[in-house]
Amino acid sequence: MKVSGFLHLGVGSILFLFLVGFVGGLVSGFIGSGGAFVLTPAMMSMGVPAIVAVASNMCHKFPKALVGAIKRAKYGQVDVKLGIILGISAEIGVLVGAGIQTHIKEAFGNAGSNLYVSFVFVVVLAIVGGYVLYDAWKIYHSANPEEEQVSKLARWVQSKRIPGTMMYFKSIDTEISVLFTIPAGFFTGMLAATIAVGGFIGVPSMIYLFGVPSIMASATELVIAFIMGMGGSIKFAWEGFVDIRLAMIILAGSLFGIQLGAIGTTYVKPYMVKVVMGIIMILVLFSRGFMIPVYLSDLDYINRLSVGTAHIFSGVSYTLLIFALLTGGVIIFTALWRGRREHLQLLRTQETAAFSQSFSLPVANEINDIQLSPLGKFNRILLVTDGSEFSTGATREAIKLAQKTSKQLYVMSVVRTNPEYESLAPQLLEKEQKAAINVLEQVKTTAEQANLTCEALLRHGEEVHQEIVEEAEKSRMDIIIMGRRGKTGLLRLMMGSTTAKVIGSTLCSILVVPRAGQLAGKSILLAVDGSRYSDVAAVAAINIAKHLQAPIEVMTVVDVGQGHQTEAAVIVERIKTLITNEGIDVESLIVNGRPAESIVDTAKKRGTDLIVVGSHGRTGLEKVLMGSVSDRVIGLAECAVLIVKTY
Repeated sequence: MKVSGFLHLGVGSILFLFLVGFVGGLVSGFIGSGGAFVLTPAMMSMGVPAIVAVASNMCHKFPKALVGAIKRAKYGQVDVKLGIILGISAEIGVLVGAGIQTHIKEAFGNAGSNLYVSFVFVVVLAIVGGYVLYDAWKIYHSANPEEEQVSKLARWVQSKRIPGTMMYFKSIDTEISVLFTIPAGFFTGMLAATIAVGGFIGVPSMIYLFGVPSIMASATELVIAFIMGMGGSIKFAWEGFVDIRLAMIILAGSLFGIQLGAIGTTYVKPYMVKVVMGIIMILVLFSRGFMIPVYLSDLDYINRLSVGTAHIFSGVSYTLLIFALLTGGVIIFTALWRGRREHLQLLRTQETAAFSQSFSLPVANEINDIQLSPLGKFNRILLVTDGSEFSTGATREAIKLAQKTSKQLYVMSVVRTNPEYESLAPQLLEKEQKAAINVLEQVKTTAEQANLTCEALLRHGEEVHQEIVEEAEKSRMDIIIMGRRGKTGLLRLMMGSTTAKVIGSTLCSILVVPRAGQLAGKSILLAVDGSRYSDVAAVAAINIAKHLQAPIEVMTVVDVGQGHQTEAAVIVERIKTLITNEGIDVESLIVNGRPAESIVDTAKKRGTDLIVVGSHGRTGLEKVLMGSVSDRVIGLAECAVLIVKTY
């Protein structure tokens, strides 16, 4: 079936659609709905047939929803599993709803389709919008407006245990039956195909039916919108209902708005999301309601309206729509500005409190006691773990090293948080804290079984690397042992991994152990360049070689074409003599090539357990991002790497 009469687009129409897309994206990122309750009526007010408006809206929705979902996932607000489960069942609903739309279009024409869409809008917005505003009012006037209460219905749903149908969802930290999630997803999809609005069912159902916090419900809805929007677009496009011009213009505007909307959720209280949703729903309800008499007149279901009367109804509808757009934008920007201002004030208060505690970094004459000293102290070992598979190597080798030295180990985890996260996602924060405590207890148990004294440390902070560095300096650690997330080379360092940031910020030395890394005592590769940094690294290599009973291979790298072979020979022989005098087996070699790559290749060919390199003390993040030799070695090496700091 072909649709005729696609809208002619002039400059004014294009600008209007772009603005509508921006506000729709702003609202979408903020409340999680695809924004169709704004976009579909806006296109209809321009004369676009209802079915084309719905189809084009769905076409623009899924890429925008994907952007918003990714953005909000960074704040830990998305329950991916719940989104996928609801999204799949919603896709079935989309196919059913699209079939109904097509049938009405064929039977009653554009007027019938417009009436159907507008009537459904009014009914749905009246029910959902009214209840959402009522609930927001209750939360605001409750004893603790920042704390959301799980509805009685949600508690009932969570209490029903149906064997073979239960599934765990992190957003509610419990199991619910898919016999509840599948119908909710189906009706969400059916409504989406009917009026291109799914969030009005999806978000409230997650909040009031399942007990999902409103912040997470609005974020998870974006996953659902992506899945069903993509399927619905294919369905409608196949039948010729998608005006790709409308979809692309609206998408261009919404991609800007959705970023701001998603950021706004981190600075507002939960009830504000409901306030914005409810107010815009009611305004759009009246906007569509004023058009129903016009469509009834076109179908001859009532006495035909005069041209002037129909024009008045259309004008009022259009004005209310514009007012809804402006109202939503003003509320969101105001909430964003106020929330950001409060956050900055809180940060300034915290900074003042921190200074009042007279915290200071170690002075120069204390530094040698904190770093891995030339005497080779390994008495105070700080293991940093997040419980992931990438920390297993570091945990294993930290315990083994502690067994060979002081019989003492400190293990630390950091829960990433900030004031917004604490207030907006307390359930997730509590879950992450419990998980971190569980990880620490497991490591402590393993260490104690290895006859070690182990102390567990849990810290909270927005910047994980800062918490690690502060703890190491406060507790005067000799060495930090950390894992590394795979073999990603310089790209990982440039992206600012926690390990890379710790290396650039800490005063003490760091042992980085990949997942499969083992200090089995096969050999230690000591890379030297004649500087005082490599001299101190040599002393550290000697001491760790004694603990591991491992031989040392001393190497230096000469750039191809630059010569310096004689100078290089002097460097390695001097270090070789020092090591020999300590009674340790030692070999020396000179390699031509690029330093980092040559070190890593040599270690791989010789089956080295550990690479030892020197580095200047607190290098700062700038140097880490630029990629010094030691940083590049960590990113490329398959074995453990010890970075020895010097001042």
